[in-house]
Amino acid sequence: MNTTYKLALPLTVAFILSACGGSGSSTTPAPTATVNPPTTTTPTTPTTPEAVHHIDPSDVAEYVENFKLQYDALDLQIDGVSYDLSFLEEKRKDNHIYATYEKGFVIIGFNFKEGEPISELLVLETELDNVDEAFADTNAYLVGNDITIEFDDDNAIYSGTLSHLTKGSFPIRMVLNESLTQAGSTQVNVDGTTATITGEAGTLTYVQISDVISNRPEVDTLLLQHVPGSVNDDINMHTGRLIRNAQLTTKVAENSVISSGGVDLFAAGFNRIYTDGAFVGVHSWATSDGVEASKLDKNDALHGAQLTYFREMLGESLGPEFYFFTLNAAPFESIHQMTLAELEKYLLIM
Repeated sequence: MNTTYKLALPLTVAFILSACGGSGSSTTPAPTATVNPPTTTTPTTPTTPEAVHHIDPSDVAEYVENFKLQYDALDLQIDGVSYDLSFLEEKRKDNHIYATYEKGFVIIGFNFKEGEPISELLVLETELDNVDEAFADTNAYLVGNDITIEFDDDNAIYSGTLSHLTKGSFPIRMVLNESLTQAGSTQVNVDGTTATITGEAGTLTYVQISDVISNRPEVDTLLLQHVPGSVNDDINMHTGRLIRNAQLTTKVAENSVISSGGVDLFAAGFNRIYTDGAFVGVHSWATSDGVEASKLDKNDALHGAQLTYFREMLGESLGPEFYFFTLNAAPFESIHQMTLAELEKYLLIM
């Protein structure tokens, strides 16, 4: 599980999950009119709570197709040369979105409170892999000037110039939409019967896993190498359903590190293989206004979608038990490494 924070360029940035739960009732028939009526009751039949989805299963195909169109529209042009953009991280306190491109990093202004882009842009042209180290090199700076933003359907279009201390000025044009922050960063590589997944899960992960299932029928195992979480829990749960419906085995190797949404995908395996040494981490999620899920009442509707998912993956009883365990294991800003006993208890080791 991950935060419920969602980014949608250009207008909406954060919303709280809403859901509705089901309920059941039982009745006891009135006694017959005798002097000493027997005490009788009708046995109650356990009811399964109504399934809750933030993306209805019938809408997933359309959702994914719309994502593909948006993802294809993402573009960064510097001095007439076009580059692909990939999401790196959010700096909410600084009102910045960090992205990467072929030659370095792009820092984009965004007002998270209002859900609106800001006319602020900085490009770091560098061979360094660490953005903090890149910031220390002022020679890497290409500073945005006279940046304007126009909107076209789902896209925010940035235009202006970039200025370098010694290289002069260059025109820039950038097209952004919500797919930048919803895609994730996973790479999927197939070797024999195993597909290895690395990166933060998102809508792109759904596309990649769907492609493997459709076009690589020899694959029967998904190795989760380094999956620290999910940027889009709504679609990540449907990615898990893809895995379960295809009856794929999920596996973590001795050097695997998976957390949060990565654990959601691991739980989806029809069979699950844990290798000693692997890190499996869980924690709570938080609403957009910072309320920890562990502080919500267990009957709160905000739990609905995750409870539905874990009932499907781990069973009617164990699924909810595992879900609430994760919420209390560690706060949102931290991670609890599951012990071997905990992995066995919740059937994550089969």
